[in-house]
Amino acid sequence: MKKLAITLALMAFLTSVAMAGQVVVGNSTYGYGPYQTGIGGEFTLTPINPTGWLDLSHYGTGATNVRGIAGSFQTFCIEGQENIYPYSAVYNAVVQKNAMNGGVGPAGDPISLGAGWLYSQFASGTWIGSLTYNYTSTSARQSDADLLQKALWWLEGEENITYTSANKYMLAVVNKFGDQAAAKADGGWHYGVYALHLTTASGGLVQDQLYYDGVPVPDSGATVMLLGFALAGLGYISRKFKA
Repeated sequence: MKKLAITLALMAFLTSVAMAGQVVVGNSTYGYGPYQTGIGGEFTLTPINPTGWLDLSHYGTGATNVRGIAGSFQTFCIEGQENIYPYSAVYNAVVQKNAMNGGVGPAGDPISLGAGWLYSQFASGTWIGSLTYNYTSTSARQSDADLLQKALWWLEGEENITYTSANKYMLAVVNKFGDQAAAKADGGWHYGVYALHLTTASGGLVQDQLYYDGVPVPDSGATVMLLGFALAGLGYISRKFKA
């Protein structure tokens, strides 16, 4: 029984991603955020007691966190048909693999590989190859934010966004994964990117934002292999004790 309990705990550790807490969206000075444009990102989110539940250590200091509001991070929405209102309010939040009311799939919309790849670069402030994001000029940053938000909505099947090679982020993600379908495939968690699901105090749906924890999750095959190693190790320990 004790060995079974240890095994179950280990399985939970290897497969669980859910974390919960509260965040504040924007503030009275910046609205939804100093770089927010149109109806999309960038949004500024500030975790309440950030050391208690949400790890921001993988965000690029001076690029995507601590921009205007201490302890904050910058993000994008992934559900075009839901709204955050009002700003400067406290929302309940939970980190998970799926957006709760996304445009793809009735049971939730898993973050796509393309969205995970793009947001991991934005969040870390480290872009691959010739792909760039302007973090210094407010107007240029708002322009890049608009392009990136549209690319993310397109990848997540939101807002009826269609592909255009004129959008540098759409073009880059298709080149990265080979075609549009591959870029839209589930798996953003492979890049350490998840949905931060926001609700009101009464539980009403608000929006899902992207969150980067910097810890890629292996695919299911690798997870099964890790569990196999763990179970084998437990068996070995059990035999040692019996001996």
